[in-house]
Amino acid sequence: MAESLGKKTIACLMISIAFAALMDGLDGSIVNIALPTLAEYMNTDTGTIAWITVVYFIMMAGLLIFFGRIASNGAIKKIFAVGIAIFTISSLGCGISTSFHMLLIFRLVQGIGAAMMGAAVPMICVRFLPREKLGMGLGIMTLGGAMGYAMGPALGGIIIDALSWHWIFLINVPLGMIIIPLVLKMFPKDIISEKKHLDYFGASLLFMSIVFGILALDRSTYPEDSQIVIASTILFLICLITFIHVETKKKEPILNLRLFKHWKFDSVFMAYLLANLAYMGMFYLLPFYMNICMGFSASASGFWLFLPSLITLVFCIPISRWSDRTERRSFSVMACIFVTISCATMALMCRENAIIPLALTTITMGLYWTFCGGPMASRIVENVADESREMGSSLMNETFYLGGTIGTALFAMMFTMSAHSGNISFADITPDVFLNGFQFAAIIGTIICMIAVILSYIVDEKKT
Repeated sequence: MAESLGKKTIACLMISIAFAALMDGLDGSIVNIALPTLAEYMNTDTGTIAWITVVYFIMMAGLLIFFGRIASNGAIKKIFAVGIAIFTISSLGCGISTSFHMLLIFRLVQGIGAAMMGAAVPMICVRFLPREKLGMGLGIMTLGGAMGYAMGPALGGIIIDALSWHWIFLINVPLGMIIIPLVLKMFPKDIISEKKHLDYFGASLLFMSIVFGILALDRSTYPEDSQIVIASTILFLICLITFIHVETKKKEPILNLRLFKHWKFDSVFMAYLLANLAYMGMFYLLPFYMNICMGFSASASGFWLFLPSLITLVFCIPISRWSDRTERRSFSVMACIFVTISCATMALMCRENAIIPLALTTITMGLYWTFCGGPMASRIVENVADESREMGSSLMNETFYLGGTIGTALFAMMFTMSAHSGNISFADITPDVFLNGFQFAAIIGTIICMIAVILSYIVDEKKT
């Protein structure tokens, strides 16, 4: 099919890929800079407002593989178009929200749309683009996502200071309105050549395991929610055990658990998960630190968080190509060392108005993604059997969003527990109270990153 497509159709595919990746990347980073403003506006605490980010990542982590399976069955155009429509409409809903719960519901729906787009975009490149255009398509997808992440913090800060937090969601609406007509008119029709079995039961168990696990983790610092914690923990264990039992017996599981029988795969998978977990946890807390302890405006905080993305944008591709020519281990170890330095700097040196530690933290965060983006992610795919490469590729994306989900919830929980700020409104948190919680979370993050360093080091692939 790819070879028979006209130049206009291929151009439409490229534009759609770029816009979809840009929207996903932009929304993944722009919301974090608004969390302090949202916490004050909604009159809630830092742990509760984290759910604006957590619920988005839960939908991504819980549904990405499932929608990927549906798309691979021949419904790429349908999944992509519906995903963009859901994402666009829910962005409008987020922008006009008047309460925390209303915003939370629309963020949940937005995460569903993002999961559909995230599942379809790589398959658009593989299924529809000619072989000679495949590299360009994947490059545009990566560049669009990187540009979105780079632009998000700075653009979000400017929008919040100049307009209001509502507009960080509303800017998605015109982007979506541009893409949807292109997809409906120019995309090739879906052709279902072979109807494959979809593991709905396994997908449901995986999704519920993630939801109940994150809920138990988040509520564990609130004494009044002890019954919710107990119930969520029990349900999490039931869903997880049932999922493992069911999936190991199926011929076409939603997730091939046999991959985890190999220690090398387990090591690189856990290293990538733990490093992303710590990175996303720090990325969640840093805007609060800059607001409360540094006294930065939203736009100033945004420009500081622009620095890691800029470093990644400039150096990620050269470093990844370098690792293609040599080996992955040293780059993966360096990535984990950089994120360890980032957490350790905040644990040992963060104070009020401490510019140098903040600069060191943001720079090493950028260097982490520079060394992580290609080498660490590639190791997951390269350490599975040849016939499981497609599943390894899916797990690579799943690990990123699962790390973001657990990291945000875990760091919010550790901060709340140490700072005793569970019932304190964001507006009432003092710098001393915040630093107590922030430093404790950063210490735990440092330990997690050191484990990731070890796990990355013990897997020694042959040099290419």
